[in-house]
Amino acid sequence: MRLANRILRNFFLSLTASLGLVIFLGVAPASAHNSLDSSNPVDGSTLDVAPTTWSLMFKKELPLASATAELVGSDGVRVALAPPTYGATTNAIVFSLPPNLTGVNTARWRLVGVDGHVISGRVAFTVNALAAPSEPLATVEGAPQSTQTTIQVPQSTQTTIQVPQLSVDDYFIEPFPQLPRHVFRFINYGALLILIGLLFVELDIATGVLGLAVAKKTMRIASVLLATSAVLQMMIFSADLSSTSFLGSIGSLSAILETTPGSMLIMKSIIGCLIGLISFRRKIEQTIHQTSWLIPGLLFLYLITLAYTGHSRSQRWAIFGVPTDVAHTAAAGVWLGGLLVLLGIVNQNVSPLQAVQALRRFGSAAKISVITLVVTGSFQTMRLHDDPWSIFTSNHGQLLVVKLLAFGGMLIFANFNRRSLEKRPTESSHAIQIKRLVVRTSIIETLMGFAVVAVTAVLVSSSLGK
Repeated sequence: MRLANRILRNFFLSLTASLGLVIFLGVAPASAHNSLDSSNPVDGSTLDVAPTTWSLMFKKELPLASATAELVGSDGVRVALAPPTYGATTNAIVFSLPPNLTGVNTARWRLVGVDGHVISGRVAFTVNALAAPSEPLATVEGAPQSTQTTIQVPQSTQTTIQVPQLSVDDYFIEPFPQLPRHVFRFINYGALLILIGLLFVELDIATGVLGLAVAKKTMRIASVLLATSAVLQMMIFSADLSSTSFLGSIGSLSAILETTPGSMLIMKSIIGCLIGLISFRRKIEQTIHQTSWLIPGLLFLYLITLAYTGHSRSQRWAIFGVPTDVAHTAAAGVWLGGLLVLLGIVNQNVSPLQAVQALRRFGSAAKISVITLVVTGSFQTMRLHDDPWSIFTSNHGQLLVVKLLAFGGMLIFANFNRRSLEKRPTESSHAIQIKRLVVRTSIIETLMGFAVVAVTAVLVSSSLGK
């Protein structure tokens, strides 16, 4: 009982630490995979003639309906610009500007990329205030010259009203901040990995584990978190797309069907709700074995929708991005989710000898999962980073290095556990000692696993550029 309490305490400590890591890594603003290539007017330019349009050229195609912009003039007054039109290509958009602009103007744009991530930026330009030349009076030949009378008009006292200069950021705020996005994504990943781990252990390691009350409770909590976080992410995307508040996004859900990420987020929410409904069945373990395809099939579909809202369709070799991401996340669920289920549920309800035997069987599957993670992770890194140096210069690459370090730590402790199980005899007299040793190092392995999930939650929306 003391061991179970210690494992439970360490689990919540690791969960808290991982959420803290999400908050720490999520402080820097995240940008998506499309980026601004050029602007006319150019940022920081000084113009003699006021522009009538503002053209933006992006590196990739962009959905026109999601683009919005605002202008803060030299008087500090905010003006929402009319919806843009496409330029020469679908990579370019054109906004109409108010007439007779003068002084310093700051324009701010914002849109949702084709991969579902929000990108934004600003362009500041100055328009010189030049006086218009006056027209000379026409003279009619032969006409009598009128006597010119000069009337002295007293100069009125001029009153200057100072308008406070407000930052453009005071006006142009995203409907939902970045930090909760990272936290929801972390919860979504964690719940998904636990569900994959529960299913794997039930079908391959310890049949009947889902008959335990603690396993049922864990599955139901995880499924509720999975469905809830998916619905929240869908609402955030709807708010991004329609430029409304979070609650106001409910009335704009139909608009997200017109985009691939939006459609996938709706499917992800529906699948998450279906998994939640099934998990609340009275005899879930019988349901899984009687319809062995149902839960795995739903989780597989969920993995596909998850891949479509990340980096899977960015950069080169995009056709391989989705299947690679599905395999990567599934392998992570078997390894980290399965390990968590073994430590927190199975080991507390079987004898030490049975626990050691279960850990040995799990070791073989974990080895395959590690190989899958290394291969798919290496492929995704090569696919997303054309230039190897970008791993050290870009936000995405630096986060990837942090993830690799944590993953390397997991491998060290996993290898130690494998050697401990292979070299020591499995008789009952040694089982208690082996179990204590392996559980101790497995807890550290799990802590590092949560750190990997936390980094991944931020990594998905980080910039691939410099």
